[in-house]
Amino acid sequence: MKLRMIGAALMMLIGAALVSPPAQAEIAEKIIAVVGDRVILSSELANQVQMYLLSAGDRSGIDPNQVARDMLQQMINDELILMAAKDDTSITASDAEVQAALDEHIASLASRFPSEDAFVEQLRQEGLTKRSLEKRYRPEIRDQILKQRIVNQKLSGITVSRQETEEFYTRQKDSLPQMPGKIRLAHIVIKFKISPQTEDSVKRLADEARLQAMEGKEFADIAASFAGRAPGVVGGRIGFIRREEVVAEFGRAAFNLQAGEISGLVRTEYGWHIIKCFTRFRDSVDVGQVLFPVAASTADSALTLHTADSLYRELKNGADFAELAKRSSDDDSSRGIGGELPEMTFEQLRPEFLEPLSAIDTGQITPPVPSQAGYHILKLLDRQPGRPLDMDRDFDIIRNFARQEKVGRMVEKWVAELKKNVYLDIREPELR
Repeated sequence: MKLRMIGAALMMLIGAALVSPPAQAEIAEKIIAVVGDRVILSSELANQVQMYLLSAGDRSGIDPNQVARDMLQQMINDELILMAAKDDTSITASDAEVQAALDEHIASLASRFPSEDAFVEQLRQEGLTKRSLEKRYRPEIRDQILKQRIVNQKLSGITVSRQETEEFYTRQKDSLPQMPGKIRLAHIVIKFKISPQTEDSVKRLADEARLQAMEGKEFADIAASFAGRAPGVVGGRIGFIRREEVVAEFGRAAFNLQAGEISGLVRTEYGWHIIKCFTRFRDSVDVGQVLFPVAASTADSALTLHTADSLYRELKNGADFAELAKRSSDDDSSRGIGGELPEMTFEQLRPEFLEPLSAIDTGQITPPVPSQAGYHILKLLDRQPGRPLDMDRDFDIIRNFARQEKVGRMVEKWVAELKKNVYLDIREPELR
């Protein structure tokens, strides 16, 4: 297991404070390693192993004893790097930087809970408050920043020549990941035309819910109170999002909010949203929402399908796809370019598109395909299956893999040098 590039450890540390199982208390505490003047305890290693196994998902084929040995070496490496960082007077972390990183991680942790109150209650059960949690992990945050900075300083100048890249490719080409399969599509979208009566009735409920939100009621509780009157209503904390991860209307509203603010009603293709901003960090916001879906009635859906079927028949009779998309598609972002969508991997496709596209060849079209937004007529422009990395076509990608390997070797060499100057004692023979 290669040296971890400092950063993920903090959430493992904080997470361990909230999810450590009762069995943890039964482990007899003892010193399993000494690194300089720092000791590593059995409970610390047990927490790291536990968090690794939880994140691994499928544990078949994983040897817990080997994981423990690898994690201990990783912890030792971290201690050695931290010592080097503290000895280097050019490596610093300001109080403001530490606080900003701490705020981000605690907000991320809180986002795993259905509400702020649920998070605070879990802390209370652990004998903690948000303030005590900050105090407890502030030193670890500072250490993480210091370690990351000295690692970056040591490795920033590493380059890989073409010859090194070619030699790496020759050695490793059979074990490199494949380029993912990609697909290019054009589509004509006929969105559901929601009747004014349906739209107004859902909006009135959303207005009522927003008043409750402004009075301080939890979003999850608001959604629950409307469950019998608004089918499909959902509410709660989403967590940190980036603008590009959400539909445009939601992103515009969310990123215009400051911490603690609640939006007006926001209409997207999914329905009416009420959005609350909990905190902001760089290019992300931590938000919650109540969503009232606006579903097409049976009559609305039938009318939309009838329109899509008419367009499909035109295409089968020889109409030009791009011209018909420009004239009739309801997708503003692609209509002007004949319905063409950006190239994407198969994993990025809407799940409902997979089966219809598997039944056609390049240049062919699908019958209308339903989605939450309406009906799509899809045209397959190009389909490239996954393939092995090729030196000529994928040189930059291969060079990046080669650099990662070179970085790993240099880190190992650097850590080996650090070990020569520090007292190191692994006290458990099975962990050596």
